[in-house]
Amino acid sequence: MTIQRLRFRLRKLREHGEELAEESGELNLVPYLDIIMNIIMFLLATITFQASLASININVPTSSVASSAPSTAPKQELNLTVSITEKGYTLATAGSVLFRGFVLTAQGVQQSSNELPTVPLGADGKHDLVALTQILGQIKALYPDEERAIITATPQIPYELLVSTMDAMRQSSVPGSDEGKVLFPGVLLGAGVN
Repeated sequence: MTIQRLRFRLRKLREHGEELAEESGELNLVPYLDIIMNIIMFLLATITFQASLASININVPTSSVASSAPSTAPKQELNLTVSITEKGYTLATAGSVLFRGFVLTAQGVQQSSNELPTVPLGADGKHDLVALTQILGQIKALYPDEERAIITATPQIPYELLVSTMDAMRQSSVPGSDEGKVLFPGVLLGAGVN
């Protein structure tokens, strides 16, 4: 047997061994795991996007039954929303935003300016919780039965500020006659608050 034939024979044996190893080899799961991870990332991204759209105000129509008893007009919901931004607090009620210098009356809100936020930062550059509590006390006086309020915040707002704002929305801490007064005990986190 010559060297060339020996090399040819060894090459054939090696190729045959590789074919056998390939047939009896394990299934490569790496491409399947890559696909599953991509699907999971896509689902998480779409759920996060849908959660930011979840704060849609929907009022379901009420059914009425004809009766001889006098009916009262349906009570308008407050839908109070407090948004925390880097510039201060912005308040919105029943679909309208409260601008700076607003006056609450029994007939509604009277605006004296069109400036936002509703409660700007204090002189020290921090969020003014006392002014927020005073405004919420005025709103509570007009809607004494309302207990719910929604809080939203931009992602840059620290967690401690979010918690202290929630506490200020629940109970008045203004020194004097309003201290300890329950304002809006049912504070809900709006969509987008992480």
